[in-house]
Amino acid sequence: MPASSQVTRPPIRVAASAPLELMWLIHWSGASHSHPDFAELEQLRQRHGPELSRVWADHPQYASEMLVLAHRSGTMLDLDLKRFFSRLDASIDDTSPVPSLLSESPAERELTGERLARLRSDPALRKRYSDVLQAPWSDVQDDWEGAGRAAVAAEAQKWSRALESGTPYRQLLRVQHIWAPRPETDTFADAAEAEGNLVMTPSWFGGHISVLEFDGLVYVGRGIQIGEPSLKQVATEVSSSIKALADPTRLAILLRLAREPASVTEIARQFALSQPTVSAHVQVLREAGLLEEKTVGRSAQLSASQDGLHRMFAHSEELLIRAFRP
Repeated sequence: MPASSQVTRPPIRVAASAPLELMWLIHWSGASHSHPDFAELEQLRQRHGPELSRVWADHPQYASEMLVLAHRSGTMLDLDLKRFFSRLDASIDDTSPVPSLLSESPAERELTGERLARLRSDPALRKRYSDVLQAPWSDVQDDWEGAGRAAVAAEAQKWSRALESGTPYRQLLRVQHIWAPRPETDTFADAAEAEGNLVMTPSWFGGHISVLEFDGLVYVGRGIQIGEPSLKQVATEVSSSIKALADPTRLAILLRLAREPASVTEIARQFALSQPTVSAHVQVLREAGLLEEKTVGRSAQLSASQDGLHRMFAHSEELLIRAFRP
């Protein structure tokens, strides 16, 4: 290959998506608590959350089955939901295999398949499902048509120009890792970029980051209404996140449990501490998501959570890295 030649990557597509906007509305509506970044959507949670929980008692915030239906109907990049709803029955009756959904956990992939099967077999559920999707969209339609759609279209143009000038796509997402607790998301998103199968989706109702994988096609995006946290917010969140490791004795207990599970009594004996003192340390570690607990006989065996430790540091790293950007 001549020295002057360069390998060019296929372009990344940038487009808004009404189905992804609906996914976020379902996410906010099904939440068990209000979200400070979207206080104005609290009415959606109060109005539609109870019915959403009745339709999907298992994980009401989860909406990947709806995105599979949008994918099947060819409406993922539509700017409204007219075609999506007009094709909903045909999409539900489609018996083609569920996409790979590498962006979801194994349990969530199984849940998606179960929901699609239930919708195919239960006409009454299908009707309630259609209603529960249309209700929050109807509530926000004026906002979407009056401000949101134009705003995400303008942001899409901005992202496209930045990509053409060489800006890395993750910089536009404002992340170092797409989803820090799940490093495999970086792998399949980078592969999709190399193959021309990456779609970036600025979102009006979206949260900090979204990622969805369909058989090698990857959608990644972020909400454009959420700004960068202040330096004080970053400092508070990071210090709060890692405070469980600030005490040397507590850290030593965690390291001990990383080697081998133990009960509170065994830890107290090994460290020459009272059981109440150990229990207090254990409670802090548990609340930080750093412990796993299993009942063995009549005692609880504690062990350190490697995943919990990774999540803690990955989240803190992500917040800190952002501060170095101009």
